[in-house]
Amino acid sequence: MDLPQTLHQRIRESLAPLAARAAAAGIGADRVHLAVLGAAAVVSLLLLALPVVLPDLHAVLLLLPAALAARALATTLAADLNARQAQHPQGTPGDPALRDLSTAATDALLYLPLAAYPDVPAAPVVVLVTLGLLVEIAGLAPLGRGGARREDGPMNAGDRAIVFAIVGLILAFDPGTAHWLPWLLLPAAVLAAATVVRRLRPQGPTDGAA
Repeated sequence: MDLPQTLHQRIRESLAPLAARAAAAGIGADRVHLAVLGAAAVVSLLLLALPVVLPDLHAVLLLLPAALAARALATTLAADLNARQAQHPQGTPGDPALRDLSTAATDALLYLPLAAYPDVPAAPVVVLVTLGLLVEIAGLAPLGRGGARREDGPMNAGDRAIVFAIVGLILAFDPGTAHWLPWLLLPAAVLAAATVVRRLRPQGPTDGAA
């Protein structure tokens, strides 16, 4: 049994009533992506500002895993809405470019504030965020060769979200461990670089999409 796929399917099924109500109200996938982008900007400002105003309030970093979980739910909802729009005779599917822009921009908005957090080594954070953007760009490369957008790993957007959610949890509960973060972020960066190489490579029969 593919546990991640099963979990994703169950989440999608649980969101189906909400997707149906949103579709009936005329809310499409693009509006969900824009809402996610706006919410990420607000969370980013909070992650930057609150540690300055309240330096001992480390729990503010719980906003990061919470925001990432909410984004995952919103992305699933947008995918459902997009499928409904595509099936409707007069429906207009969501803009894939907006989805890709939202993914890249929310990654930067949510992750880069960690580089400004006290005692956190900034370089590994910036390196992983930069490689994450390159991963998303590399996923679009097959479109220029007439292929399909690639979302395979080993360090795709969902995997990076898990890594940064763990970082947020670690720092929220034990900020003294910040100097150990390179041991988590640098291996993730290596996997992200491998993902860039894999996505740029011509797709073979064994390279399935994630």
